[in-house]
Amino acid sequence: LIVARHDTGEILASIQLVSFVVWFGISLIAAVIMHRLASALAGARSAEEQKQQELGSIFGLSAALAGPLELEEIGRQFLAAVRKALDPSVTVALIVYDDVLEAFRTVAAEGPDDEKLRGQAYSATGLPAAIRTRVIDHRQPFLLPDTSANADTWTKVTQEMPQVARARSFAALPLVSRDRLVGTLLLVSDRAGALVADRVQMPMIMGQYVAGSIHSALSVKEAEARAEREALVNRVAQRARASLDPEEILRGTVEELAKVLEVSRALVCTGATEDDLAVSYEWDATGVAPVGIGAKHVPVARLAARLGRTIIVTDVRKDRRFTDPRGAEDVISQDVVAAAATPIRVGGQLAGALSFSQVDRSREWTADDVRLIEAVAQELRIAITAAEAFERQRAAVVELERLNRAKSDFVSIVSHEFRTPLTGIQGFSEMMASEELTIDEMREYAGDINKDAHRLNRMITEMLDLDKMESGRMQLHRERLDLNAVISDAVDRVRPNAPQHPVSLRLDPLVGEMNGDRDKLIQVMANLLSNAVKYSPKGGEIVVSSRAEGGAAHVVVRDHGMGIPKASLETIFERYGRVESPETRHIQGTGLGLPIVRQIVHLHGGTVWAESSVGEGSVFHVTLPRAAAGTAAAEAAS
Repeated sequence: LIVARHDTGEILASIQLVSFVVWFGISLIAAVIMHRLASALAGARSAEEQKQQELGSIFGLSAALAGPLELEEIGRQFLAAVRKALDPSVTVALIVYDDVLEAFRTVAAEGPDDEKLRGQAYSATGLPAAIRTRVIDHRQPFLLPDTSANADTWTKVTQEMPQVARARSFAALPLVSRDRLVGTLLLVSDRAGALVADRVQMPMIMGQYVAGSIHSALSVKEAEARAEREALVNRVAQRARASLDPEEILRGTVEELAKVLEVSRALVCTGATEDDLAVSYEWDATGVAPVGIGAKHVPVARLAARLGRTIIVTDVRKDRRFTDPRGAEDVISQDVVAAAATPIRVGGQLAGALSFSQVDRSREWTADDVRLIEAVAQELRIAITAAEAFERQRAAVVELERLNRAKSDFVSIVSHEFRTPLTGIQGFSEMMASEELTIDEMREYAGDINKDAHRLNRMITEMLDLDKMESGRMQLHRERLDLNAVISDAVDRVRPNAPQHPVSLRLDPLVGEMNGDRDKLIQVMANLLSNAVKYSPKGGEIVVSSRAEGGAAHVVVRDHGMGIPKASLETIFERYGRVESPETRHIQGTGLGLPIVRQIVHLHGGTVWAESSVGEGSVFHVTLPRAAAGTAAAEAAS
């Protein structure tokens, strides 16, 4: 019995132990189940909260982008929302395709390394090939969760985008609106695994909302750029209609276009051939050294003129067209890095070229830039054509007026200058025919008739000679002669007829010899001396001097007469160009003497001009080429 009780106690104890173990296991299982259930419920709540947070971010972003915004502001709002959905180590940047620039440019960047991504620009071919193929061409995300696991691909990416070389995780997401790729979202982190497929889903969804706003902002900017271009072209056309001065049109237009293009330098080159092109107008930005008016070192403009089309140079240092040492030196000597030039043709012939250059950096010239430059060049061509037509018309009117004045002057001279000797001839001949005259009286009248006849003959000869000279039909009879001797000969001929005008000679023996027509040179000196005598009615000394000046002889005739107004110093050398004033009306003359002087001097390869002030006398200068000493010696030896 005692044993039975003992066994029963052990059994009960065992049962209790088993019951405890079962209860404890059940409790533990229940606790695990409850923990897992609680964790699941918490996870569901967290996912729901995250989902609500993401939806809130999308709605908030949509609300922020509801109104018209600048592109940069759209970028800032977008990137701020994207960063909230990503690991704090991620730097985000928005690059958009700008049709005006024809390049991708960074409009905003946010994150730890945002400074490295700001201010970047990429040509369509300048982006890494992997991004071009995946994102640009196929509109698919490009994702590298761990760049070290894709070393070959990442090396190629960083060759084109060295600013992201230290990234351990990278993504590039396309932004598409209405089948147009408007930009790319770059995600960069220095922590591997920070960017994986499920983590970039939210930025991609946000990108769908933002792409439309970016598209609208770009469209507005493109429309503004087009409007600005059209306004500039219209201003050029208006300026052309308002002014018929080609220089004024070019000056205003080129300066305005240079500022619109934001270039460093603008040149207007003129010339009828490629080799003749030279700078005729220049605009330079502040701090840019000028090329200089008349400069011919304009290789890009010359190339445009030769090919007859617009030439663009992104970077002259890498352009094979300018690898010729001389050509490259021309460009680099002006600090030119990038340039664009277009020819200006008028009536099918080259008239010049417009050239725009960047001296501080390379430049991707856009199709928009080219269209604007060519449109302005076309308007300038029209303006220059109109201005030249007006100038031809104006010149024709001026020439007709000149011919009309010449006709009037000729009639006046014939009626006055010819009438005087004709009246004398008529009067003396009538006296000889109707009166009883002695032999001495007849000889005297015959002498007077002869003088008047010579005067008429001289005037007719002068007219005919001047006509021959102006038409190029005058032949010079050149010979080796002593210029000082010619001057002395002319003075000797004038002295007897000018007793109140002593003539002083101050001749330089070094003047030597020259090749010329003796009679014509004597006529030059005689006309100048006769002019000095006639316009010094009160008498006074006349000084004739000569001096050697290098290869030329300089002859000066100075009088102390009434002088010449400054406005008449050029016209006195024109046909019938007399000084008209009350003091000169009584002075006889055809107005042909000085024009003949100028023609003869020019035929000898020389120049003539006058200096004078009213009441202070006149000084006439003549320069003539001297004979070379070696030639003179050789001729003397022969």
